[in-house]
Amino acid sequence: MDVLGEKPVTLPEVAEILKEKEGEYTGRAVELIYSQRKALDHASKFSKVKSKDAEEMVSKLSALDLTLGADRIVKIVDLMPKNVDDIRAIFAKERFKYTEDEIKKIIDVVDQYR
Repeated sequence: MDVLGEKPVTLPEVAEILKEKEGEYTGRAVELIYSQRKALDHASKFSKVKSKDAEEMVSKLSALDLTLGADRIVKIVDLMPKNVDDIRAIFAKERFKYTEDEIKKIIDVVDQYR
């Protein structure tokens, strides 16, 4: 199997991909291997929004006039931070400086999906 590319995906998207592979949506019966079942279980338990909402949130966060990379956006969607301090904690080890107003824009988008 060759890797054609990679992109970060949110937990709801992971769950949807694995459910499709399992045949829940397509009707074909394919048994997931152990690691895939564990990943599906984890993604299902810890997803805080539905896949459709996650996609919308990713597009809204991408549209903000900030230099958020795809990996940062996915992390925000997965963790659904509640306040400015949560955002800072998510990226504590990274070097980025956003103003409190810019971070509040991120929180405003996240709050639409609570």
